[in-house]
Amino acid sequence: MVAAARHDAILRELELRGSLENAGFARRLGVSAMTLRRDLLELEQRGLVVRVHGGATSPAVAAQQERAGADRVPAVTRPVATIGMIVPTANYYFPEVIRGASQAARELNCRLVVGATNYSPAEELRQAERLIAGGVDALMITPHDSIRDEVSPLRDLLESARIPVVLVERSVEESTAGRFEWVRSDHVYGAEMAVRHLMDQGHRRIALAARPAATVASLHDGFDRAMRRLNGDGYALRRDLTTPRIGENVTIAELDALLDDCIEQEVTAAVILGDADSMALTDLVIERGLRIPDDFAVVAYDDEISALAAVPLTAVAPPKHELGHAAVRLCVDRLRQPEGAPHTIVRMTLLPSLVVRDSTVRT
Repeated sequence: MVAAARHDAILRELELRGSLENAGFARRLGVSAMTLRRDLLELEQRGLVVRVHGGATSPAVAAQQERAGADRVPAVTRPVATIGMIVPTANYYFPEVIRGASQAARELNCRLVVGATNYSPAEELRQAERLIAGGVDALMITPHDSIRDEVSPLRDLLESARIPVVLVERSVEESTAGRFEWVRSDHVYGAEMAVRHLMDQGHRRIALAARPAATVASLHDGFDRAMRRLNGDGYALRRDLTTPRIGENVTIAELDALLDDCIEQEVTAAVILGDADSMALTDLVIERGLRIPDDFAVVAYDDEISALAAVPLTAVAPPKHELGHAAVRLCVDRLRQPEGAPHTIVRMTLLPSLVVRDSTVRT
C-alpha cells in the first residue's frame, strides 16, 4: 500500500472512531509498526493527527480531551465516509427521503451520492455496481421487486458486498433476508389508521383505491385488517386504478367511475393512494353536489400537497424524512463498528402519522 493510501486510511479511521491503536491498525493495513509510526509523524507535522502513547487521536478528540478553548478548530474537516443512495425516482415520494438522508449526512460529516433509476432493474444493478466499485463506504438502496426473485444479480451483488448495505422503504422475506438490514414505513399500520379514523367518524362503508405501487399490498392488508373489526357490519369497496401513460386522459374517467360505484353502493368514505388522485376525487364529489365531509369523506395516503386541496385533505403521512435520516445513521453506526465485529441485525419499521383536516372532520 502506497503512502497516500495509508494516510487516507489513517484519517478515515480517526474520523470514524476518533482514535487508533498502533499495533492493531498496522496489522489491518498489512504494514510494519515502524511504517505506521512514520506515517503518523508525517500526518502530525501537517496538523492532521495527534500522536499519543501507543496510537493516535484526531485533533478534535485531542482538543476535547484537553478541554481546549473555542478558538482551537479541529484540523480534520474531510468527510467521515461516502454513502451511496439509489432511489427509484427523484420526482415523487423520495425527494423528502433524500432530504432526510442529506440532513443526517451533514450532521455526521458524510458525503451523500444519490442516483435515480426510473424503476429500471437494469439501471439499478448498473448503479449499484458502479458505486461499490467506486469505493463508497456504505450503500442505501430502494430495490425493485427483482431482489426477491430466485435468481437476482442485484441480490447477489448486495449480499457479497463488503460494505454496509441498508434497504430503504423495502424489505425481503424474513426467511431469506440473510444479512440484509432495512428501514421502512409500516404501511399496513398506515392504512389501518386511516380506516380506524373513518370508523370513528361513523363510516361503515369505505372504499380503497390505488394505482400500482410498492405500497399497495400493505395498504390492502391494513385496510382488510381494520374492516374486519366491524364484524360484518361494514362494507369494503376496492378499486385498482391503472397507471396512465404520459398524455393519456383516463384518470378522471376512472375516478368518476369509482365515485359512481361508491354512490350506488352507499359507500360514504374513501382512502386514496396519492394526493393528486385524492384531490381529483374530492373535486368530483363537490361537482356532484355532495358535501365534504358530511356526505362523503376522503383520506389521502401521502400528504405532500394534501393541505393545499380546495377542501384540505386528511392524510396519512409516511415518515419520509425520518426514513432517510435513520438509514444514514444506521450506515454510520455500522462503519463505526470494528471490522469483523459481530452485531445485531437491524430491521427498523417507522410508523406513519395521521394529519386530520377538513375532508373527514368538520372544523
